[in-house]
Amino acid sequence: NSQRPMQAMLCLLLLFQLPLVSTNCIQCASPTLFNQWQLTGLPSHPAGLPFTPLCNSIGTDDPPEENMKVSSCSTVCFEMVIPSANQYHFVRGCHDEFIETGVTEQQVTTDDKCFYSKKGDQLITSTDGKIQVPAVAAIHFAKVGGEETVVNAKLSMKTLVLEAAVNADPAILKTLTCSDLRPVNCVKSMYYDGTGEDNNKQSCSGGVCTSIEGHLNGRKYIERGCAPISPYTQTACVTMRTNSTFAAGPGDGGSVSREKRSLNVILDATECFCSTEYCNTSSTNFRLSVILSAVVLAATGRFLY
Repeated sequence: NSQRPMQAMLCLLLLFQLPLVSTNCIQCASPTLFNQWQLTGLPSHPAGLPFTPLCNSIGTDDPPEENMKVSSCSTVCFEMVIPSANQYHFVRGCHDEFIETGVTEQQVTTDDKCFYSKKGDQLITSTDGKIQVPAVAAIHFAKVGGEETVVNAKLSMKTLVLEAAVNADPAILKTLTCSDLRPVNCVKSMYYDGTGEDNNKQSCSGGVCTSIEGHLNGRKYIERGCAPISPYTQTACVTMRTNSTFAAGPGDGGSVSREKRSLNVILDATECFCSTEYCNTSSTNFRLSVILSAVVLAATGRFLY
């Protein structure tokens, strides 16, 4: 039949004209993380990741912006909330887009998982200023699929603040059956270019232990400490290279008035997370940093305890 080749050609043309079907996984981050990516503990993020205020408030039934949609996700979707400087900072996306090849398959399965840790030293205020609740750090890994418009939008300002009771854990953490990361004792130390020490004399307590070993602006840098959560479900080490910017200049009480300038801080290192007692001692060579230096600490607050 001479019409069959023509019909096949028409079918192909129609297929090419159909729009790509997106998953119900979205990718975005809070605008506050644009120059503070080190707060996430993730080594990288996808090119073109939208840093938008909608990332803080989007819900499972809300339509995402076009640039937030993900056409495919071969592993799992995730969402993470990080408290710093009494603010919540959110990251959402397909997990393998944010880390090294090979780490996703090792650290994350296709099952839903959720972990959280309390940050009692911080209080989060609602956008209208009427509600103030104790902060939590949380990460939720979600399977792609189902009927929800967005599968990784269960942690938000609404569910973590507006629907949370003061002095109680947000109900969404129970809904997601999140595991409470009980504090573990970790080594706390910092060494940078001949200043400080890399030893096991001091300690801290947090949801996970962390360590870093590498170079900060080209100079040797080692830091060990604690973090409320990990971007992975198990012990993990990844290489990271971050270029963070923060404003420098006199504080509110400065006697000299001058325009603030921006300083770049480049970290090139290996970061690690672990979750057993003192697992980040100098002898184990676990390495991680979520904050780059004491200067950046003062400017941005800490993901580390």
